Parts: sequence; C-alpha cells; structure tokens
Amino acid sequence: MPLQIQYSKEIARELGKIAVYFPGDEVKVGDIIRFPFGKKGLFRKTVPWGTFSKVTSLKNLGVTYKESQLSESPDPYQFSTKNAVNVGFNGNINADLTNDKLPQGNASLSIKFSSEGAIYFLAVGCDKTGIDDIIALENQIQSKSNLLWDDTFLVTSVTIAQKALIAQSNSKSSELIIGGEISGLKSNTANINADAKISIIKEKGSAFIKDWSDNVTIFMEVMKLEKEIFSSTKRITSSNSSSIPSEESSERILLKKVDIEEYLNY
Repeated sequence: MPLQIQYSKEIARELGKIAVYFPGDEVKVGDIIRFPFGKKGLFRKTVPWGTFSKVTSLKNLGVTYKESQLSESPDPYQFSTKNAVNVGFNGNINADLTNDKLPQGNASLSIKFSSEGAIYFLAVGCDKTGIDDIIALENQIQSKSNLLWDDTFLVTSVTIAQKALIAQSNSKSSELIIGGEISGLKSNTANINADAKISIIKEKGSAFIKDWSDNVTIFMEVMKLEKEIFSSTKRITSSNSSSIPSEESSERILLKKVDIEEYLNY
C-alpha cells in the first residue's frame, strides 16, 4: 500500500495528474469508483490515491452524457524521481547524441533506482477524452435520487497513452536496461513516437514494471458526488388554530471538483 500511495502522490506533484494505479487498469469516463486505501487525516477524508474499485457507471444508471476528445494533440510525458533515479546511456549512442539515426545494436539505456518507491515514467501519444458539459450532467444527476454513495468519485476524463513504459522500484537498489530505438530518450523531453521498438533486456533487483505497451490508461480526472442539504423553518397550523414551528429540508446532489493540490499534504 505505501508504494501505491507514493506513486499517486508523486504523479500529482510532478505532473498535476491523478494517476491510474496500476497503469493500464481499465477505467472509463462515467465510472463511479472508490479508492479503498485513500482514507487519510483526522476526519478520514477519502483522497484519490492508489488502487481503485468500480461501484457502477452513469450508463448503468441510465444517465446520458456527451463524451469527446479534450486534448488538442497527443502529448508525451517523461519524468523520473529526483535524486533517486539515474538515467544513462551505454554503447554507441554516446558517440553522437545529436544523431537520431544511431546504430542501435549495442546501445542501451540504464535506469538505476536508489530508493524504494522511485519512479521512471515514459508515456507518448497521450490523448484525453472526457465529459465536456459538466453542468448539463449535474442537472441530469439532480433528477436522480439514487446517485449518491459514501466516498465515491465520478470519472470525468481519462488519458490513454499510445505507448508507455513505467517502472517503480520496490527495493532500495534496482536497475533496468532498455534496448532498441532509444536515441529519442536522450533528454528529459521524450522525442520518441509510439512506433519505436524498445524493450527491457535486463533487470536487477525488484521493481514493478509496465513494459513498453500499447494503449495504457495513465491518468484520470474525477469529481466528488456530494449531497447538499437545505433547511428552513415553517409554521404548521393545527386543528385548534395554534401555530407550531417545524423544520423542513430539501437536498440536491452536487459534483465537486477535486483539487489535487489540496490532497498533497494528506
């Protein structure tokens, strides 16, 4: 559990995103989910960290919405944990780092982890799709009395990478050796496309690895389903014409935006 929370918090801190853990696990726009390991703080407030479980979906409940592509162009993401991951090149790739057409046969990328939980993250061709009219959705949810569970979140967007390679060390010392078309990884801004052929050719130590894979779900955006209750006092006239004060209440379902900055200190 500590490693998955660490992963989620680092993705949030470095990229400003809510992580899908494990990367590639199936989650769709409109899913209603829980984070079973996300209860933190004195009041046990649930935060969107770690693994998640699906409760149901808006479609299963008969709620309709329009889903569309929200990203203007596919984006790459590449980062590694500061002061805990050392990335270096071995072989002929060191001969000319400005040349994208290098001999690949004996060139390799070494990723060395020096801390438990340290992350290397590479995702390319990342497209985000989601619900583009939250107000219309909220109005529709308001008409449904059964759309509320404790500690649940509504998935409003997902980001899927055409290709991704993600690793998290679960030991204090581990290493991955990557081979193939790696010349585009010579800087912190990935210059590599989804067609590149790369693979893990050697492992040392212990690490969770999502190898260079197709269509990996990496991020999501969520909103919190909450209930707002209104109360007021009215007077009821009895049969003997006396007036009795009485409390009446009404409620509505709200979609509350999740601010991950708020959760980083949990």
